[in-house]
Amino acid sequence: MKVAKFGGTSLADAEQFRKVKKIIEADPSRKYIVPSAPGKRYPSDEKVTDMLISCFSLAHKELNIRAQFDKIRNRYFDIATELDIDTACIEDELDIIEQNIQNKSSRDYAASRGEYINAILLSEYLSLPFLDAKNIIHFNDDGRLNQSKTHEQIKCHLADLDKCVIPGFYGIDSKGNYHVFSRGGSDITAALIARSINADIYENWTDISGFRAADPRIVPDSKYIQQLTYKELRELSYMGATVLHEDSVFPVRDSGIPTQILNTNDPLHPGTLIHYLPQHKAHLPLVTGIAGKKGFTAITIEKLRMNSELGFGRKVLQVLEKHKLTFDHLPTGIDTMSIIVSTDSLLKCKDELEAEIESAVNPDGITFTDKLAMVAVVGNGMSKKIGIAARLFTALAEQGIIIKTIIFAPSELCVIIGIDEDYLETSIRSIYDTFIRD
Repeated sequence: MKVAKFGGTSLADAEQFRKVKKIIEADPSRKYIVPSAPGKRYPSDEKVTDMLISCFSLAHKELNIRAQFDKIRNRYFDIATELDIDTACIEDELDIIEQNIQNKSSRDYAASRGEYINAILLSEYLSLPFLDAKNIIHFNDDGRLNQSKTHEQIKCHLADLDKCVIPGFYGIDSKGNYHVFSRGGSDITAALIARSINADIYENWTDISGFRAADPRIVPDSKYIQQLTYKELRELSYMGATVLHEDSVFPVRDSGIPTQILNTNDPLHPGTLIHYLPQHKAHLPLVTGIAGKKGFTAITIEKLRMNSELGFGRKVLQVLEKHKLTFDHLPTGIDTMSIIVSTDSLLKCKDELEAEIESAVNPDGITFTDKLAMVAVVGNGMSKKIGIAARLFTALAEQGIIIKTIIFAPSELCVIIGIDEDYLETSIRSIYDTFIRD
């Protein structure tokens, strides 16, 4: 039994709908289908969700939304007409949505309607029942997902439905107010459904054939990763490798359900299969993938005999907590503590933060080093091999790249290096050539 989620580019127009239908009909085990709103058909096109949010903004400026909403209406009508779907199935719904947005409905309500209408169209096209996500995805009144009620309602509603189409991205609270996940949140809806029905696999259909071992904008011929673990995925995603919505991983990971990333435009490609634990442990690749991200700052705090001062680290981190700052990495020495944070997070509080750290721990010095990039080298196979660090250092040294900081994850799954952000692309190419390229 499979849950299949189709992204916005997979359902951007009638031709994409046809591809999706072939995929679903090719495998009877694809039971529960979760669509996103129509995405871009070409680079300069608009996503339906963006157009709906634009309508919301116009309405709240006391402006008429008819011209903008007609673009949305025509987008759906074009799909329906080309697929010989009677537009009567969505005409009244679109009129109601337009009226509600014009009357200043909530932003989340407006944003959610793209998935809602697209799911109705897809259910008609596939001749499958439609189940409104508001019946199964439940939020607390503060906007946080109500996990227990959602789990209960998914099991209850799907018990008697062998197959159906369920819109992604949204749900309601106890008062009937609409809430949405962050953008790309249809991934989360599908993952929650997969967990609750104990699916054999969660398929995520998009416009790429899975994860690649390095960003193809940096390494154009980088290999596709056939298999990786959820832990490896987490490390790569955190450092900028994005295919799945980050929060969609947790429901299926915790239930031991594999996720497969597949390409609607190339359905025979095996894509990337993500497991809870490594498969084929005897043949683990040394490095699974490399990812990097710019925009970090190192806050370096120096004090003689820091290591013998009780509570030093706690006092520093309490200052960060006061300013609602999270840290990405925390390399330390005997007399030195370095905190790696997002540069953007310091924009409004850098001077105040420095003064409060001075007051809290009376350091010998504090320095802020900007324009750092962090590169993650990820792979379950690294823990079984001697000399990884030596090869990594050599690869970067040959390119004249100085390592500013290095962190070896306790899990032995990941090595993270900090470098000048001007060398990010060069470092990724060099590491790829050393560890992955044939």
